[in-house]
Amino acid sequence: MKLQHTTSVIALLAGMTLAMPAFAAAAGGTQLEELVVTAQKREENVQAAPLAITAVTGASLAKDRVLSLEDLGHNMTGISFTANSPQANEINIRGVVNTRLTSPTADQSVSTFVDDVYVSRSGNLNSSFYDVARVEVVRGPQGVLLGKNVAGGAVNIISNAPSFDTSGKITLTAGNYDLRQTQGYLTGALTDTIAGRFSFQTINHSGYAKDLLHNSDLEDLNSVQGRVQLAYKPTDSDLRASLNVDYAKDDNHGVNRVGLKSSTLPAGPNIWSGTRTLIAAQLPGLNIRESFPVWPLFKGDLAPTPQGARHETYDVIAKIEKDVAPNIRFASITGYRDNRAFTMYDQTGLGPTNGFNFTAAQLASVGSSLLFAEPVNFIEQVHQFSEEVRLTSTNPDSRLDWIVGAYYLKSRVHQFNRFWGESSVLPTLSGESHWDDHGHNQDMAVFAQLGYKLTDTLKLEVGARYTQDKKGGDQTGIIVATGDKLHPLDTAPLTPLTTNFTTGYGKSWSKLTPQATLRWTPNDTTMAYGTVSVGFKGGGFQNDASNAFAAATPYNPETVTNYEVGYKTEMFDRTVRWNSAVFYMKYTDLQVQQTLASCLCNVISNAPGATIKGVETDLQYAPNHWFHAWASGSYVDAKYDQFVFAGVNNSGHLMQRTPKWQAAVGAEATTSVGSWTDALVGRVSYRWQGKMPWAPENTSWEDAYGTLDARITLTSPTKGWSVSAFGKNLTDEVYRTNIIVFFNDEMSSFGAPRTFGLEVSAPF
Repeated sequence: MKLQHTTSVIALLAGMTLAMPAFAAAAGGTQLEELVVTAQKREENVQAAPLAITAVTGASLAKDRVLSLEDLGHNMTGISFTANSPQANEINIRGVVNTRLTSPTADQSVSTFVDDVYVSRSGNLNSSFYDVARVEVVRGPQGVLLGKNVAGGAVNIISNAPSFDTSGKITLTAGNYDLRQTQGYLTGALTDTIAGRFSFQTINHSGYAKDLLHNSDLEDLNSVQGRVQLAYKPTDSDLRASLNVDYAKDDNHGVNRVGLKSSTLPAGPNIWSGTRTLIAAQLPGLNIRESFPVWPLFKGDLAPTPQGARHETYDVIAKIEKDVAPNIRFASITGYRDNRAFTMYDQTGLGPTNGFNFTAAQLASVGSSLLFAEPVNFIEQVHQFSEEVRLTSTNPDSRLDWIVGAYYLKSRVHQFNRFWGESSVLPTLSGESHWDDHGHNQDMAVFAQLGYKLTDTLKLEVGARYTQDKKGGDQTGIIVATGDKLHPLDTAPLTPLTTNFTTGYGKSWSKLTPQATLRWTPNDTTMAYGTVSVGFKGGGFQNDASNAFAAATPYNPETVTNYEVGYKTEMFDRTVRWNSAVFYMKYTDLQVQQTLASCLCNVISNAPGATIKGVETDLQYAPNHWFHAWASGSYVDAKYDQFVFAGVNNSGHLMQRTPKWQAAVGAEATTSVGSWTDALVGRVSYRWQGKMPWAPENTSWEDAYGTLDARITLTSPTKGWSVSAFGKNLTDEVYRTNIIVFFNDEMSSFGAPRTFGLEVSAPF
């Protein structure tokens, strides 16, 4: 398997003693806190779990202002985040990412769970984190226990549970970009057997960027979230039941897209960067956080549709646990999720109607004679229901333990998409096309896992899951209008649609995914494991298809086999924690979506094979109660074995959106202020990401970059209130969260600039 390079990397990283950003110190002592996770459907110490998992406490998330999946991806190693649109969160773990797969039948390669309930749509989790107990990030395929079958990894967001002890807290935050944030919770006993918890959060800030054409903010945010929870715990029974009802709503004025001249692509027309050069001559100081998005006038409308994004979600989660026989516990997790989303954004951020009347000669002088705009509007409604039931052994003295269960997921996705084009030259980029797509997805699975202690220190766990995915629906493509006000006589339909069509589609896939893990625990502070696991992700169908044949032609499911060894150890009276993992993954039929330059359309295809290998290593250090330090590092060598697409041979290329190297370091120190013991806490962290390719062709790259965050907090030792000052991306690093190549320009979106503020928190 040619692991020599990986072995050298292991030695290098071990020498550097890199490690993980999630850190918590035990109160009043020098030992690291024991953190309990539930990724394996049992409560267990994260140090005893035989898998690559990082658990971040809610307290750590709050300190680092990790408020979203995007923040999480920019805060940890072994995981990264890109954003194709406000309706597509793209989490990447170990090179596995569902790049731009947004069709009604598309699954995520890296799955997201909220309180153990799978979130089926990548754009269905735009709301911010709040009142969170922890976030568990599991790396590598989880083909047996983790709810929906997981190909690349998973993120599980666990809410704080209701308590019978009354408590509450409120936090107010203000910062630059007019940041105003409120959050809080109240929990306590409602009766002798029922506890409740109410949590809320609001976030408002002005735009990180500006729409100069319409004098409007971009990348602003207005959001509100609320959660009501009930927990039922009768006194003379082992029954445990809970009900969570969650609501979230957010809106903004959309993304900032800027065409930048590529420094790596072959010479060609610089359509948007060239036009921006002309504009900059008239608007000195034009910068990358300023653009000119086109608002389309759809046929039949009296006014243009402004750019923006709106999401509204509510979900209901019911959990029941009950011992049904001696040492056997029954569990049921029922989830319902409803999501409505509206996204309108200009893919290029600049079109022929831009407020500047440039002549053809001026445009030709900078290579932008082909200037066009293509705003897109996605309107989506999702209804999702899932049910999981499990029987779990509970005898701690037995050498044998087991879990058996079944899973059911059904979702209905209605996606209505509108494309609108205005072009100075090309007829296929003028006009208006619509797609109306109704997708129906059903996932059924049964699973089982058996664990047996071969000796007091050696345990073997074997399991398997049988999954059947069934997907179908119907798609209609409609040529609404051809031509535009610049060329009203054009007759060619707007790309990618070539003809009106209505067609049904459907197919089912099934897969058995086994897993085997050998765990060695020689003492209370050390654990080593080796595992072989298989992950599976169902196939699907292309949205916004060019014709009926393309709409009805499925792409194949993807399968990954992971070989992994790792260890977790604590040393020096548990003041040092060091965890590492080495992995080798073979992918088959990796699903990849790309933009074809020939039609400027998105096409989903399967890369026949890919090999991913690498190493992750984590270190935490707490020599005393006032000083903590941590570091983390990962190396991922992800390459396509065979992949020829549209005449381009990508075989041997690095997999897209995957940095080879990532590293993070940080420290937290506590000191006294006068008579206030341990009242002042300072925290600083830095994350670095290496160079990465944006697409399988390896012709467009993101350079390496790093971001620096810091926080200082003063806490009253008697009253419990605290005041904090924080800063994110303090060096104001410019980095991109997405690009799409059009001709020789890279349509770029950027990460958040420097942000800072003050936070006041008080318990009650």
